[in-house]
Amino acid sequence: MASGMTNLVEVLKARRASMEKMRQLLEEERQSILALDTERLREAVARKVEVAAAMEELDGTCRTLLAREGAAHGLSGTVTLSPLIACTPKPAREELANLQETLAARAEELRGMIADNRRLLESSLATVGRSLAFFQSRFTVAETYGGTGRMVERSAGSGLLRKEL
Repeated sequence: MASGMTNLVEVLKARRASMEKMRQLLEEERQSILALDTERLREAVARKVEVAAAMEELDGTCRTLLAREGAAHGLSGTVTLSPLIACTPKPAREELANLQETLAARAEELRGMIADNRRLLESSLATVGRSLAFFQSRFTVAETYGGTGRMVERSAGSGLLRKEL
């Protein structure tokens, strides 16, 4: 395997490893959300940001290597892995095809985990919002009409009665 192709395979393997790390962090994030452990959630999110930055750097390196290898194989324009695999010799072709399949499956898994975690967080935030609204309504003193028709402040523990004529 040519040196450029070897570098590409190594970068793709590093990308696979970073995606596995992200999968672990997303699972940890999910467990933190379910356990309502905000400190652990904060730590997981901070590590997730670091891994995402490393993944972004690997993506840039991968694009550069793809362009270089594509040009070496006579491919023009923006080169993706599929056309490069098609014009690569057999041993490297199989390894690249396996990596491509693994990366695509892992990317789909990560998208699903991210969507699930987002739904969990949105649900948790909605529950917190409803709870805050409930308690705020109980502790806020509101003005209402008293028995004589004058405005009076409602005291804590009192309720509003609906009287119809």
